[in-house]
Amino acid sequence: MIQSKPWEFMVKYTPQRDWIEGHGIMVAFAIFFGGIAGGLYLASLYYDSTVGMFVAWLLAMATGLTDMAHLSKPRRFWRMLLRVKSSWITRGFLFITLFIGAAAIQLAIRQWAPGATAAETVFKVFAGIFAFGVAIYSGFVVGFVSGIKLWNSAIVPILFVVAGVAGGLGILMLASQGESAARVLDIARGCFYVLAGYAVFTAIYLWVSTYENTNARDSVTRILTGEVSRVFWLVVVVVGMVLPLGLIAPYAFNAVVSPAAFIIAGACILVGGIGLRYVILKAGVYSPLVPSE
Repeated sequence: MIQSKPWEFMVKYTPQRDWIEGHGIMVAFAIFFGGIAGGLYLASLYYDSTVGMFVAWLLAMATGLTDMAHLSKPRRFWRMLLRVKSSWITRGFLFITLFIGAAAIQLAIRQWAPGATAAETVFKVFAGIFAFGVAIYSGFVVGFVSGIKLWNSAIVPILFVVAGVAGGLGILMLASQGESAARVLDIARGCFYVLAGYAVFTAIYLWVSTYENTNARDSVTRILTGEVSRVFWLVVVVVGMVLPLGLIAPYAFNAVVSPAAFIIAGACILVGGIGLRYVILKAGVYSPLVPSE
């Protein structure tokens, strides 16, 4: 790791380290778990998967724990609840709490009172709304950092939701193995379409960022050809996008179930998802206070 000189913050683009190095890596995991939890629950609602809903609930719990782990003084976390009007971190914590509660009730009704369809539907609606909040809040947390132009974009929250749904479908594809062939293929095709859209949206995000300003352009350069380019091209693009698309397409669109191909594809999507969050956080830079030219 290259250490910046004390004066370089004044004249050079300086990478942020608080949210990606050391203890700050917990932020990347919280963003990943939150996006996956929300995206998986929404996908599970569409495909009516109890297993997927339960895994999403567990991931939401993991999101809350990683958020707590990042706090320097966890015992004072309750103070966050007083800043709902001004803090997306507070709103995110509230979304997580409400989602965990609503999803727990919905799953309990489904398991122990399957005849209460009206009550379950009500809590599905609430849990779905809160799941969307869990999926998108981390994008707003990052997007509201005005000093880092790569993050400060209206596209970031949408990108994180799309990435969350893609990762959620990857998990659902893993969890659906052993079910009927028609259902597995239906989920695999849905995963293919969302993953393709996710790849296109990622490219659009980077392309638009090059036109924002020199700060964002410097970050994109770091992603495409700089210090995080290997992670981006190998983990995010090849492992997280190209390989899963290549594994899913030959089988899903020829009505052939391939458990091995679908399992590998689902795992690759998850690896690429955490890689994307890492790259975006790692490539964020602060503008120099004094122009070097």
